[in-house]
Amino acid sequence: MLQLKTYHRPSNVAEALQLLSRPNVNTTLMGGGTRLVAHMDEQIEEIVDLQNVGLAEINYQPPRLTLGAMVRLQTIVDDVRLPALLRQTARQELPSTLRNMATIGGLVVSACAESELLAALLVYEATVQIETAYELKSMSLTDFWGDVPTSLVCGIVTSVSLAISGQTTTDRVARTPMDKAIVAAVARQTDDGNLYLALCGVAKTPILVNQTNIQEQIDPPHDFRGSAEYRRKMAEVLVKRVIRK
Repeated sequence: MLQLKTYHRPSNVAEALQLLSRPNVNTTLMGGGTRLVAHMDEQIEEIVDLQNVGLAEINYQPPRLTLGAMVRLQTIVDDVRLPALLRQTARQELPSTLRNMATIGGLVVSACAESELLAALLVYEATVQIETAYELKSMSLTDFWGDVPTSLVCGIVTSVSLAISGQTTTDRVARTPMDKAIVAAVARQTDDGNLYLALCGVAKTPILVNQTNIQEQIDPPHDFRGSAEYRRKMAEVLVKRVIRK
């Protein structure tokens, strides 16, 4: 049974970090709350709500883009300065009512396996900035997902930085146009010819892949929307499509 004792709404990151660093207090952070409210751990004693700490800025300085962790997904959809791929994949994330609540920082921490927006962040060479009481650190999105709890010990994701030059495309299979993708492929070719490919729906998180031997790089789940074998086949088909595009 949930025994929530205290709700905090700090006014800056330093105050939030102080609350998060207290010993022997089972504390969790809340951004938009779309996942936390639905999946609250019964051991959580106190919540630190980040709504008033800032972190909602978008810094657009081509060829890089930095999204504050509290930027809402609907803000990404609506900002015409942002790359079309980023806006398109953000629109696929959630219904509009939830996109107005959900944050990019919360999505990054969730590492949702079916997220097309997270796959797009991978091809944009995303790095995650984390602030603790003692340091600022930056790591690739793939490294961050390798051990999220350790990466976030007494720390807060403050922003996500992207390299947005080059050409991009995406393709997907889903039950309906607005449904979550069963499998999706995202590609980006940089101005100097480097190719980045990412897949979602084929592993525990979205992943970067090479264009050859796709089958050896993925470990798709099996569920009511598609068997593992179906997802394997679709991964190969979609990678071929995005490379051709």
